[in-house]
Amino acid sequence: MSAHGANPPEDRTTVLQSKLYQAAKREPSRRFHALHDKLSLGYVLQSAWELVRRNDGAAGVDQQTLAEIEATGVAAFLAGIAASLRDKTYRPQPVRRVEIPKPGEPTRTRPLGIPTVRDRVVQAACKLLLEPIFAADFEGCSFGFRPEKGALDALEAVYQASRQGYRWVVDADLQQFFDTLDHQVLMAALRRRISDGELLRLIYRWLKAGYLLDGVYHDTDQGSPQGGVLSPLLANVYLHGFDQAQRTQKSFLGRLTRYADDFVIQCGTAEQAVRALEWTREQLARVGLRLHPDKTRVVHDREAGFDFLGFHHRRVLLTGSRKESRGVLRWPSKKACRQFRAQVRQLGGPPGRLRRERGQERSDARGLRRLGVFLRGWKHYFRHGESARTFVKLDQFVVERVARNLARSQPNGKRCQPRNWRQIAGELEREGVLPQLTRLGTAALQAHRGRAKVRWRAV
Repeated sequence: MSAHGANPPEDRTTVLQSKLYQAAKREPSRRFHALHDKLSLGYVLQSAWELVRRNDGAAGVDQQTLAEIEATGVAAFLAGIAASLRDKTYRPQPVRRVEIPKPGEPTRTRPLGIPTVRDRVVQAACKLLLEPIFAADFEGCSFGFRPEKGALDALEAVYQASRQGYRWVVDADLQQFFDTLDHQVLMAALRRRISDGELLRLIYRWLKAGYLLDGVYHDTDQGSPQGGVLSPLLANVYLHGFDQAQRTQKSFLGRLTRYADDFVIQCGTAEQAVRALEWTREQLARVGLRLHPDKTRVVHDREAGFDFLGFHHRRVLLTGSRKESRGVLRWPSKKACRQFRAQVRQLGGPPGRLRRERGQERSDARGLRRLGVFLRGWKHYFRHGESARTFVKLDQFVVERVARNLARSQPNGKRCQPRNWRQIAGELEREGVLPQLTRLGTAALQAHRGRAKVRWRAV
């Protein structure tokens, strides 16, 4: 075949994924073998590299960056990976663990594992092969990190269930999910569809690779690192049995909506919800997971409401009427608003970061541009709800925060006439240079679905 007639790397990978998906869909009990040799195919590795490059990311324990690989040659880098996979000398390295602050909670941290670029590429190649196989099995109640599904689809499922009369909600929170995954349970779940011993051993080595924290090596007896390319898929595989059990159980009548490790169960009565909570505890205990005792509860969607995927969901009385809304309405949760304010404080920075200069730009364009990007992304997601009142309050916070920053950045001196922050806020309003949630247009924004763009089902 001529070079001009060959399919580009992504197209050949898409064809392979389509064949895997269609075979898995046709034969629900089939176990796939001969997958490890496909990891070293040039077009699979090239597609994996493109995924890793798009996601960017820091260097792992070997300190090798994406820029350094591009400078020395991507082709040679991928050829080295392919050779090590073919002769079975590839071994994953420990991940570099760092503690990052939790969004909106600067005093609390969570661990983030950063694999090497080499390991991220091989994990991405493995994900390209495994995802179509397991996607054919996943239940419709699972929405997280799945092709053609996203957070807004999960929110819509919650809304539709509430319209059907499911008013009592099990608001569940898994305790340290990614840190407590049982490796043997996970491998057993993978073996239900995969019989390739080499590929299974490779995944097991990733799980047991350990991590470096402050230069000290630690073993990993359980868990999967948050930050690994394969971790979201492995999480869905791990919880797939829970999804299946909920569909076939007879203990209660309710609707499960799950996004990765975050889920709710909506029921028709308080008794059904209590049964659902007990059933959930028993099912999760079988795979070594626990519900957070302080964050898991049974609530009524009219009396208390519940938080899910950044929104607060609640059935309310309609304005000017004594009638209830047919289903739950949603708006940004208190936690999401706290995270918003924390991010605005970080982007605004200390006094002096934002400056106004006469004769040039009226404000620091770079700082405001960063703020505008954040606000646009925040509105892009939270506009899918009754968020107008929250937007107004948060806009007031942004204006005051930026105005106070600029007021404190004014030069001091006998001849200077500093203005207070309220005067500066008024000028910002008149100039219209400050991005605000209520002013950002949505006409140019595509409907946000949070869905992965894949073509392998249709090929």
